[in-house]
Amino acid sequence: MEKYCVNNGLSQLSGRRQEAPKTPEVKTKTLANGYKISYRNDSELETIYDDIFSKNTYFFETTAPEPYVIDCGGHIGLSVLYFKSLYPDSRIVTFEPNPETFWYLRQNIRQNRLQGVTAVNKALTGERRKQAILYVGEDYLQAWDSTDTIKPDLWTNMDQYRAIPVRTTILSPHIMERVEFIKLDIEGAEYDVLAESRARMSSVNALTLEYHQSARNRAEGKLHKTLELLNAAGFRCEMRYQNRPVFFDSLPKASIYQLIIKATR
Repeated sequence: MEKYCVNNGLSQLSGRRQEAPKTPEVKTKTLANGYKISYRNDSELETIYDDIFSKNTYFFETTAPEPYVIDCGGHIGLSVLYFKSLYPDSRIVTFEPNPETFWYLRQNIRQNRLQGVTAVNKALTGERRKQAILYVGEDYLQAWDSTDTIKPDLWTNMDQYRAIPVRTTILSPHIMERVEFIKLDIEGAEYDVLAESRARMSSVNALTLEYHQSARNRAEGKLHKTLELLNAAGFRCEMRYQNRPVFFDSLPKASIYQLIIKATR
């Protein structure tokens, strides 16, 4: 299935029906904030919940009564639940390429009776094409599907990933009106997606992205290019590492690390 929508309290599905993932157990629990969440990996759920709800990684402020939010890298829907907890009347488009993970995203939208959410089962890329190869953890029960990537050399353990074809889309057509916030966490494709949509960035009020440093990104100067693109679009940027502000002279020395970049106006 490509798309799942909840509008005005009515569930609307398009495309073929998606079955539950073929796992021994689909785990479900009620979170401390009252949301019901279906998931499969306890440690992954705990870590992502802490990042989103405890550390408020994707917090943003707006006075818009129905803020439009674009969630790039929807995973199982924790970020969607977070945005709805901030702004119940927000309108959200969320992208998740892995069809197995998308089942959980759709389930969590549905069982929490969220309205105004559109979930798209496609990978965001930097160019128009019909499909891409998504690298997902080989061990479905133990792997963290939040590390799925279309970059074949992003991680050092890529030999533990399997390749599946997924359909793709680009971001710019979804920025046809004012966007209050964009969350961009798509495991290495962030710069490509930003570059494709740079002409529309003036319509975006704020965004937060996860930058992945790798040998290739370091060689290509992707961090500088990302910040230059955001600055050219009129954003003020702050880099954070392990939830603390960092500057170029205090970046990690490791060859592989992740930063959170917050861009505001």
